[in-house]
Amino acid sequence: MREYSLPRQLARLPQLLVLPLTFLLTNAAKKAPSVVEGLYSNGLYPMIRDAVSKLTRALPFSAAETVFLGAALTLCVLFIIHAVRLFSFKRDALIRMLSFLISVAVTFAYLVSAFYLMWGLNYHRMGLAEKLDLPDREYSTEELYALCVKLSQEANAEAELVTRGGNGVFSEDFSDIRQDVQEAFGDFSKLHPSFCGDVPQVKGLASSELFSALGITGIFVFLTEEPNVNTNEPSLFLAHSAAHETAHYLGYAAEEDANFLGYLVCEASNSHALKYSAAMHALVHCMSALYKADPDAYDEISGTYAEAVLRDLKDYSAHCDKYESELRKSAQELNDGYLKANDQEKGVDSYEEDVALYLRIFDSRGLFS
Repeated sequence: MREYSLPRQLARLPQLLVLPLTFLLTNAAKKAPSVVEGLYSNGLYPMIRDAVSKLTRALPFSAAETVFLGAALTLCVLFIIHAVRLFSFKRDALIRMLSFLISVAVTFAYLVSAFYLMWGLNYHRMGLAEKLDLPDREYSTEELYALCVKLSQEANAEAELVTRGGNGVFSEDFSDIRQDVQEAFGDFSKLHPSFCGDVPQVKGLASSELFSALGITGIFVFLTEEPNVNTNEPSLFLAHSAAHETAHYLGYAAEEDANFLGYLVCEASNSHALKYSAAMHALVHCMSALYKADPDAYDEISGTYAEAVLRDLKDYSAHCDKYESELRKSAQELNDGYLKANDQEKGVDSYEEDVALYLRIFDSRGLFS
């Protein structure tokens, strides 16, 4: 019984010091993005990522999903066992429960530390706009309007070139999407050598129905270095979601950067499905910003949408309405807290911060000249 003695359990508590040490490291990283970019994002992280990815990319299923499900079930079973012992007044039940709780706390502390060492420090790297040397200035509502017109034209054109189902809604096989996204990143890296082109194919989540209920379209898991997507989502944004999660794999942790890189890769690809998904993603975000600035301009542009575009948007809206619930809201609040804890000050609204990046890239292309 010595293993469950109180002094032995209390002696494990100093392991929790790994948490404040990790936070000291992240606070130092915040102040030196160029150092993080050079030593970590383009140094240590790729070595960690490639080593882990070699083990997981060959698996036909999401290793992370399997691990998390197993861990959750194990945790629940152990908690029930210790609770039953406690309420059955077993002689050593209290100390065993304490041991279990300390084990959970220590495991959590090490997981947080592993998160930052294996991927999370990428939150503090240089932004994509700086890396691509994009123009940096304030943009007018008129310029946002011009961008929305451009994106609407691109979306309308691509809408006529993609595969559609019997109901007239855009539909693309996930197997084709994951292959096309992988190839698109490879092609993009040839044009931009600073972006690694050796990426794994995204994996579909077996529990996609649950992820739809939670309002999650995809997830990158640092422990297994796997980009995963919710295949229960309509095709409209699925390709961009796959590119977004793959951007996380390359170390672009900030949501706006992952959105932006996903757009650039899909836009430059040879796949009409990827081009359409990216154009629609950018259009929806930019139009949302335009609506806040000038509702009349929003109405004017949305009135020019092709019938196929309107049909796809209506289908996506119906899908979202189907899963609207308090569970979804709670999941969004949890994600909001996670993002804010990692210096994404606007939380879940950070996903729409990519609008500024679209303005800057199109500015560099001369749209506003």
